[in-house]
Amino acid sequence: MKRIEMYRCMVRSPQGDKRQNKDAASTRYIPSEIFRLWRYLMEQIKGFEVFDIATGLWFDEEMYEKSKSDFANRKSERVIEISFSYCQDTTVGRPVIRYFPKDGLDEIMDVFIKNFSKKHIRGGTSQTRGYFIAN
Repeated sequence: MKRIEMYRCMVRSPQGDKRQNKDAASTRYIPSEIFRLWRYLMEQIKGFEVFDIATGLWFDEEMYEKSKSDFANRKSERVIEISFSYCQDTTVGRPVIRYFPKDGLDEIMDVFIKNFSKKHIRGGTSQTRGYFIAN
């Protein structure tokens, strides 16, 4: 069972998404332990706009089922955890863990996985269903 403190925010590319209008934004879910660094990289290095920031918790499905009565009056968002071990520069590999909205996951994964060489992904990818609940 997992429970992770997390941020949900919107991100807009400096050039806009070529498939959508230039003002289109996408939702991101970032664990709180890396959010400040991630935000710095997105805004200062890549030039993205990060806005509409909310804090909350992500629960895996099992933990959510046990705790959902505590959050009965809050909206839950279906968010999938994607994880795998990436072994490009090391023999041990490094864990890659990302969180994506359930809606549109196939399209998101098509874009996301292009950042990694398939030959360096050890053991394939795993998906853990869960829910994000804003504070």
